Amino acid sequence: MVKQHPQHQFGGAEKIGVSNSAQQVGEYLDLRDLVVVLYRKIWLIAGIVAGFLAVAATFLVLTTPQFTATALLLVDPSQKNLLNPDEGFSQGGMSDAARVESEVEILRSGTVSLATVERLDLVTDPEFGPSLGLFEKLGLAFGRNENPAVGTDLLSQTLDRFMAATEIRRRGQTHLIAVSATSESATKAALLANTLAQTYIGLQIEAKVNMSMAARDLLLAQIEQARESLAQSEDALDFYVEQNLERLSREAGGIDIEQLRSELEDLRSLQVQSTAQRQALSSAYQQRDWAQIAQVLEDNALANLVGQREALIARLNTSTETTTRVDLQQELERLDALLDAEAATNLQSAKLDVDNLNAEVRSKQGALRSAIFDGNLSSATLAELYDLQQKADIAQRQYKNLLSRARDLDAQSLVQMADSRIVSEALPPRQPSFPKKAMVLSFAFVLALGVGVSAAFLSEFYFGGITSVAQLANVLPIPVGGAIPKVEQQVGHFSVADTVIQAPLSPYAESVRQLRASIDLGVLTPKGKCTVVMVTSAFPSEGKSSLALALARTYAVAGKSTLLVDTDLRKPSLHQYLGLTPQTGFFDYLRYPEKLAAQSGFYDTDTLSKVGVVLGRGRADVPTDQLLQSAIFERFLDKAREAMDVIILDTSPLLPVVDAIYIARHADVVLNCVRYGGTGQTNLREALDRLARGVQPSTPVYSVLTHNRSRGSDYENTYAHPGGV
Repeated sequence: MVKQHPQHQFGGAEKIGVSNSAQQVGEYLDLRDLVVVLYRKIWLIAGIVAGFLAVAATFLVLTTPQFTATALLLVDPSQKNLLNPDEGFSQGGMSDAARVESEVEILRSGTVSLATVERLDLVTDPEFGPSLGLFEKLGLAFGRNENPAVGTDLLSQTLDRFMAATEIRRRGQTHLIAVSATSESATKAALLANTLAQTYIGLQIEAKVNMSMAARDLLLAQIEQARESLAQSEDALDFYVEQNLERLSREAGGIDIEQLRSELEDLRSLQVQSTAQRQALSSAYQQRDWAQIAQVLEDNALANLVGQREALIARLNTSTETTTRVDLQQELERLDALLDAEAATNLQSAKLDVDNLNAEVRSKQGALRSAIFDGNLSSATLAELYDLQQKADIAQRQYKNLLSRARDLDAQSLVQMADSRIVSEALPPRQPSFPKKAMVLSFAFVLALGVGVSAAFLSEFYFGGITSVAQLANVLPIPVGGAIPKVEQQVGHFSVADTVIQAPLSPYAESVRQLRASIDLGVLTPKGKCTVVMVTSAFPSEGKSSLALALARTYAVAGKSTLLVDTDLRKPSLHQYLGLTPQTGFFDYLRYPEKLAAQSGFYDTDTLSKVGVVLGRGRADVPTDQLLQSAIFERFLDKAREAMDVIILDTSPLLPVVDAIYIARHADVVLNCVRYGGTGQTNLREALDRLARGVQPSTPVYSVLTHNRSRGSDYENTYAHPGGV
């Protein structure tokens, strides 16, 4: 009959307190209770799961599939030189790892992405190109003029979208780099990934070429300085030899030196003449002055050709016939071509003569130097010559080294190789990478199940109304006295409490009798003593007044002298349930005891039973808690205890007003009514906490579920009278 709770006496509940209710649940709930809770909330859980799955399905239907393609790059950290393959080496260890990580960051850089965007012209692409966002569309819808993006803004938007659609990731500790691109099209995703990888490799080669060219340009400037230094060193040595040739000849004591000196002077004289002739030929050739060329060369054949040309020009100027002029013009062009070829040949020959003379001069200078160094020179002279010779040799070696390195850099710029290569091109994926239907639905189901179970327990223990006796026992740390089913008030009845008398075999009447049995078995009242039962609730309209009347009638039918007192002085309602209209009320008696002591207008007898009823008349116009603490009220209860077996006090609700707290100390047992699916669990705990302040520690407190709409009891299914309500 009683849904037992581990703490039967309310004094223990007072110690527990409402704030520790969660601890109570965790301490006393076993696996069976949890399963029962989940079973009771199965429809709530199913609804949440269905809702989450519906949202997930809608998301899958409305979301545009995204495809991700991946290209693999292999980074070779070793240095490569095709002109000298033996120079390639790898530092290994952490240096190689740092190199690979550096390449990953370069791939992620805006420079590579920007080059890819420009290469594919993604600014005009519908997916990656600039478009109006949600806020811009809303602004246009409300008439706001947005400044359109132009120039670099358009490119920046496209670049941001492209970089957001790409992912660069190193594969573990290997030298492999995965280049992934995501797009609405599988083919475009593969194109983006491959183009990004190819652009990166192209930029890498371009950077290496630019670096080689920059180094070459730097060396070219140094080469020019080295050439000038070499020329100055050679000139200084030659100048020293020429200025001191007589002294050197005497010291060396050789006839060869004089002969070499004479030959060198002859060569230099011829060198000057040849150089002047070449310059004159070059100047005349540039001006196409054939006569000057013939004069410089002193070539009679060339002079005859020049004379023929001048004669043709004279005839061309005097001729008027078209045919003759055409023939003369063609002949003139033939002579010009012949003169040009002859002049070019002579100019080239003059250049060769100058080059040969320069070589002979250098050869004679070298022979002269060797002869001088081989001579018996003084120490001072030898030191001076050696110093000049060493400077010239050093300048020559530097010049050769710089020139060789510059040529190497020129060659390297033409044969540069990338340090990375594509080992696996991206292929169009067959399945979208987002959304993954199975994963989304599985995640939605697991999340919904978790939310549903959480909502079930929150609804059971913290939020929402009470929907079962088991839930009520779990929520409040007090025993459940019973569950009163919801019944419809019959025509001609003043209250559903009339069912106790009119249909004594109905489930409603039986549930009230079970509640009475819970009270009788739970309250050890000495024989012959009166039992005071307090009926209250957290809020109005929870069925406490109907239950108080039904319980009083049940006691009366059982042969107990019963008094039902309407102690809800703020808003009495028992007189309406009895169909009575008293002239005075219990409030009037407590307020003016001397005036109403001899009157009994607030006392009556139930017409359906032998229950004595102390009625209220109307709403109070002053605070009533002082009256319930007065000696008059206590004397009233004392006299009623002497005369009655059972006193039932129908009190005001606990949360709106304070009156019930002062009445609780007079009760031998308290019934806390809880409306099915109505009162929130937080309010129930708050009401119980307030009740704990007024009730005696040894007073049993029972919760009663009213207006119960859950599945019928065994009595209803097997023992209820067919004609019962």
